[in-house]
Amino acid sequence: MKKFIYTILIGTAISVFGCKKPDEVPAPASHTDRAEADDASARNELDKVYDDIEKVYNSPEYRDGSTLRTTGVVLPCGSVSLNAKNFTIQYNGVNCGSRTLSGSIAVTLLTSGVFSDPNAKLKIVYNNYKVLYYTNNQSITYNGTMYVTNGPNGGTLLSLFTTTPATVVHEVRGQLSLTFDSTGTGNHNVIREWNVFREKTYTSNGTKTGITYSVKGDTSILADTYIPGTYSMASEYGISRDGDKFVCNLSTPFTWSNCGSDYLGPYNLKQGKVEYTVDLSTNQIALFGVTKGTWSATAGYRYDSPNNYPFDGSCTSNGYKLDFALKNSSGANVFTSSSFQAY
Repeated sequence: MKKFIYTILIGTAISVFGCKKPDEVPAPASHTDRAEADDASARNELDKVYDDIEKVYNSPEYRDGSTLRTTGVVLPCGSVSLNAKNFTIQYNGVNCGSRTLSGSIAVTLLTSGVFSDPNAKLKIVYNNYKVLYYTNNQSITYNGTMYVTNGPNGGTLLSLFTTTPATVVHEVRGQLSLTFDSTGTGNHNVIREWNVFREKTYTSNGTKTGITYSVKGDTSILADTYIPGTYSMASEYGISRDGDKFVCNLSTPFTWSNCGSDYLGPYNLKQGKVEYTVDLSTNQIALFGVTKGTWSATAGYRYDSPNNYPFDGSCTSNGYKLDFALKNSSGANVFTSSSFQAY
């Protein structure tokens, strides 16, 4: 039973949360396949490959890797080779649903001991990891480095079931270069730099329903140093595929809690708020007096009827309140809209 729940936690509810643009609703418990090389697909694919990485370093084969092992971990779309506490995921042009994956991900333990030790650190290198979509021949290619540091308490996700109480914290840092081919020609490439700063926390109070998971932005961007504004809980910043600077700010950590009667859950999203701000001052839309776009998704709302979706914040909440605005150089709204979106 616990092993089954453990797999669920790794494969679904603990996926990395990425910020989305105004028409791109977050999906914390799953990753909906898209078929175009845009910013939303780029974040979605990054979440998927990070799921693969977590499955390996939380697997029995990796935990027992004090001796040489070359195989053992099974992934749906990649092959894994282990060497003591390091491993590589190879994607050899494998067909995976609506896309083909190629390139590799190399993961190295930089500290002595094992990753479950306090303050242990993993280095994750993306080597031409490429996602190619069947329907239009568009692609996204990742290069760069991320680091995952275990918290001062150490531990593994399995310790949520064996230690009372338990808290496991993973700090994620990354600098990635993304190459977009949005034309499907194979030679029209746009390269963008992204930076990732997240902290993921898993907690258990020792009861069957006491497991929670949260993710928050984990860095500060001072006033007007990257784009206009101050961002105290930034989870991501960089350049969009369209060439505009953006900042993702998780002003309220996203928190999933067990709303069932045992380890099976379900694990529901109860609260959280992500704010996406894009600098449009150099975009063509600036000709119309628009210099900034803002979008937020606030979790924990409950749909009762059209135009009636109050904040709930409990196990009966079932959606986000979405707010979108275009602003001029004075900060005044040029256009606004609000709506409800189910999880």
